[in-house]
Amino acid sequence: MTGYRLRTFFIFLLLMASPATVFGNDLPSHGSDLTLSLSQTIGLALKNNLSLKNVYRDRIVQRFDLKVAEDKFFPRPVLVTSAGEASAGGGGTTVKTKTAGAALSVSETVPTGGRINLSLAEVLNRTDGSGTVRDRSWSAAFAQPLLKGGGIDVTTASVRTARINEEVNVLSLKAATIDLVSSVITAYRTYLQAGEQLDITRQSVRRATDLVMINRELINAGRMAEVELFQTEADVANREFSLLEAENNLDSARLSLIKLLDIDKRTRITPSEKVSAEPVGLDYEAARKTALENRPDYRSSLLRLEISKMNVMLAKNNMLWDLSLTGGFDGVRSGPGSAGADGTTRSWNMGLKLTVPFRDLTLEQGYISAKIGLEKDETNLLKLRETIEIEVQDIVRNVEMRLRQVKLASQARVLSEKKLEIETEKLKAGRSTNFQLVSYQNDLVNAQSSELAAVISYQNALAEMDRTLGTTLERWGIILHDAPGAEK
Repeated sequence: MTGYRLRTFFIFLLLMASPATVFGNDLPSHGSDLTLSLSQTIGLALKNNLSLKNVYRDRIVQRFDLKVAEDKFFPRPVLVTSAGEASAGGGGTTVKTKTAGAALSVSETVPTGGRINLSLAEVLNRTDGSGTVRDRSWSAAFAQPLLKGGGIDVTTASVRTARINEEVNVLSLKAATIDLVSSVITAYRTYLQAGEQLDITRQSVRRATDLVMINRELINAGRMAEVELFQTEADVANREFSLLEAENNLDSARLSLIKLLDIDKRTRITPSEKVSAEPVGLDYEAARKTALENRPDYRSSLLRLEISKMNVMLAKNNMLWDLSLTGGFDGVRSGPGSAGADGTTRSWNMGLKLTVPFRDLTLEQGYISAKIGLEKDETNLLKLRETIEIEVQDIVRNVEMRLRQVKLASQARVLSEKKLEIETEKLKAGRSTNFQLVSYQNDLVNAQSSELAAVISYQNALAEMDRTLGTTLERWGIILHDAPGAEK
């Protein structure tokens, strides 16, 4: 038990000391410009996020709660000291009495449910003209419940419940960390997508501007009517409008990311990640098994079910008669201190004490409440298991579908580029129109945007799959020390 107490008391996250040690690189400091990979961004969030820091603060209280619960079977000494003076008299005579005393008592609960009490007390009384009288007493008493409140299982239930709650608290910390990491991943990729979309929009502005120049050359050569220039100039204006919107979206995405990182809002971030889609192998049965082994909510539900079973056991025990074996020993020694004789008396006792409650419906009420609570927890666990299986099936299907979308979007973008290239040459040769070329430019922008969105959606689907399976922390090398199930 001591090793477990020390382990749980000093539980901590390696990340609290330095998230950089988890990712194996140095995290950049705050500044006006930061170039961040996704892993570095996650590290900054784990280091700076204020909500997560509050979760760490809660862990301090939770760890001490466990320490208090495990202290149940340790002796509890109490020392009481006193000193005083009194006077009494009449007819011109006053007698003063001075007293001083000390008492030490020790009580201890044993795992069988019994309780032992030891006490030692000494009092000195000094009265004018009578000398000093020393009174010393000692006692030992015990009580062992034989029915209600007796037994190792009943007595240690509170400690086992506290340890299970500690495991649930660690799982809650894991869930909070997973939520933060998942949010950072989504925000980072939203920012990355906004930056790539801005580049696509800028390219469309350049193409629209180049088309205006081509139109003017054709007009000067007499191969195009000047009125057709209005259409291309209008397209340039529309592209510039889209450019402003893309710039605004980029800054909005930057601020959303900074909110999670809790860094200076004026910081400019440059993502170093590249937009890419790498196929992964998926197997539903393996994914389902992984989710049931790693999901913090499912593991917490299993632990709460154990607590509910103990609550039923305690409620049933509480309905028993209260039969206790009691015993004790007392000793008293009184005398005038070092002068004169003194006497000592000793006594002992042993017996049984039986308390039988009649018509106490609260006892049955507690049992019914615990039993219904257990049945509800069993139902909730079954429902959660079914929900997890559905979520795993859905995310596996979603990842596969997103990957197919990436492939189709990539093909569409390649074809749009070729189509625009061919149509541009046809316009230069006078065999096409501005309307057709502008339409193909729009098609290319839409195809590029669709491909970008498809890749980002696929990457987000993979992150959501990690979250669904409960493997986000393992994916990014984030280590929770002393997690439930770790070797003691």
